[in-house]
Amino acid sequence: MTRRLTRRRFVSSVLLGAAASIAPRAWAAAPPAKPRGTLICGWEAEPGAFDNDIDRGAVTRTLLHNIYDRLVDRDMTVPARQPLVGNLATAWQVSPDARTYTFKLRRGVKFHDGTPFDAEAVKFNIDRDSDPGHKFYTKAGAGSLKLGYGNLASVDVLDQYTIRIVHKEPFADFLEVLAFGTYSIASPAAIQKYGNDDYPNHPVGTGPFRYVSREKGVKVAFERNPDYWAGAPALDGFIVRPLPEAVTRVTALQTGEVDWINAVNPDSMDAVKSNPNLVLALAQLPNTWGYIPNHKYPPTTKLALRQALSWAIDRETLARDVMKGLAIPARGTHAPGTPGYDPAIQGYGYNPAKAKQLLSTAGFPTGLPLEVWIPAGGAGSPFGIQMNEFIQQNFKDIGVNATFQQQEFQTFQNNMANGIQKDVNAIQVGFSVDEFVNLQRMFRTDLQPPNGNTNPGWYGNPQVDALLHRALGTTNDAQRRQLYFQVEQKAVDDAAWIFVVHQKAARAWNKNVRGFVNPASYMFTFRTVSMS
Repeated sequence: MTRRLTRRRFVSSVLLGAAASIAPRAWAAAPPAKPRGTLICGWEAEPGAFDNDIDRGAVTRTLLHNIYDRLVDRDMTVPARQPLVGNLATAWQVSPDARTYTFKLRRGVKFHDGTPFDAEAVKFNIDRDSDPGHKFYTKAGAGSLKLGYGNLASVDVLDQYTIRIVHKEPFADFLEVLAFGTYSIASPAAIQKYGNDDYPNHPVGTGPFRYVSREKGVKVAFERNPDYWAGAPALDGFIVRPLPEAVTRVTALQTGEVDWINAVNPDSMDAVKSNPNLVLALAQLPNTWGYIPNHKYPPTTKLALRQALSWAIDRETLARDVMKGLAIPARGTHAPGTPGYDPAIQGYGYNPAKAKQLLSTAGFPTGLPLEVWIPAGGAGSPFGIQMNEFIQQNFKDIGVNATFQQQEFQTFQNNMANGIQKDVNAIQVGFSVDEFVNLQRMFRTDLQPPNGNTNPGWYGNPQVDALLHRALGTTNDAQRRQLYFQVEQKAVDDAAWIFVVHQKAARAWNKNVRGFVNPASYMFTFRTVSMS
C-alpha cells in the first residue's frame, strides 16, 4: 500500500509499509550581505508578550517567526503556497501508524544567550507544555498547545541530536501543527533564569533576530543574530512601531517616518500606488474573517438565529464596495487556493427575507439586541471598522440591534482565550485557516477553554468530534481530505461561525527596502530584507 504525500505535507513519496524517512527541503540560506540599516515598521496593533508557546494574535505571532525557530516550518521566502521545510529538524521518520515521529536535529545551533540547542532543549520545551509535573510547567502554554502535545505517550532523547515523540493515538497532521508559530523552541536556560511569568519579557530563541527592548506603545526593537545558522540577516535590526490607525500608518510611510507597513486601508491604496517611492503588494491570505457566536449561552445557542445572521450579510457588496477588492466573500471555513478549500460548499448568500423568517423561527419575530466584541481599531484588518459598520446595518435591516464593543487588542486576545462569556453573544475574529488541521483547532469540543484557547465560542458537535478524530488517524491523504470536507460542511450547516470574507494582505514599503517577500500568509520574515 502506498501513502501519497502531497506537497502540502512533505516533499517526496514513501512507502507506508515501513517507517517514512524524510529528508525535507532545506531552509533557504540568506544571501551574504554587509549589515546595513535598521528597518522601521508600522504595525497595526501593540504586540503582545513574546511567549514562544501562546498565541496572542498575528501581530505578535509574526514576530515569533523572527525571534524563534521551530522543528519544521513554512518557507516564508516563497510568495505562493509555502512548502513545509526542515528548520531545527533536518530529517524525520514517521511510523506507518503516524504515532511515532523521530527527528534528526540541526547541529551547531545556539540560542541567543549562547546556550546550545539540542534534543534536551526540545524535550524541555515539550515537557513544559505537556507535563504538569515539570518544574516550569505552564498551564496557559499547555492549553495553547493541547492539539499537538495533549495526547503524548512519551518524549525520548535518543542522543544529543535525535528526539522521538510518541502519541497515544495516530496523529497524521502532526508536522503541520509543529509549523505553527506557537510551537517555537525557546532557550531552557532563559526560562529557568527568568521563570514563566517574566520570561516573555526576555524572549530567547535561535531565530534570525534577537529581542532587544520594548517601550510599550512606542516601539519594540530587535537586532540581527550574527550567528544565525541559515546566514545572518542583512539588516542591523528592525523596530516595530504600533500605529493602530490605518491612515496614520500610511502617512508615516509617505513621510519616511517608517519604511514598511502592514494592513494598508482600502481607501489609501491609490495614494500608495501613485507614490513613485513606494511599493504596494497584495496577497490572498489563508484567512477567514467573521464572527464566532456564543454556543454556550442563549440566545446564540439557537441554530435558527445563527443561520439568520448568516443570511443577513451582503458579502458581495461588502467585498466590492467597502473593502474595494481586498477581500472575497466567504462561503465556508477556507479561502480559495488553500488546501482545505472545497468548492462544493456554497454556504450562505444574501437573503434578508429568509433571515427574517429564521429569526421568527428562533423566537424573535420582532428582533433582538446582540452584544459583539471587536478589537479596537479593527486590529489585524485594514477594514475592520468599515466592515463592522456595514454588517451592523445588515443586522439592523432584519431587526437585530447589534452593539459592537471595542477592546484593546491584547485585552481582546486575553478575553478570547478565556472563551466568550455569558453577557457576550459573539466576537469578531480573523483566523488563519489554511491547513485542514485548523479545523481541529477551531471545532473540537475538547479544545474549548480552559483546555485550549482555539475554540472560544464553545462550539461542540459529537458528529464533528468523531470525524475529526477519524481524520487524525487516517494516513491516506485523499481519505483524510474527504473527512475534513465533511467537517467543513457540518460547520457551515451548524453556523458554527458567521463566515464573512477572506481577506487579502495589503503591505507597503519604501523602495529602499529590498528583498521582502510578501507571502500568501499572515506570517512573514525580515530575514531576507536589506536596505539600499
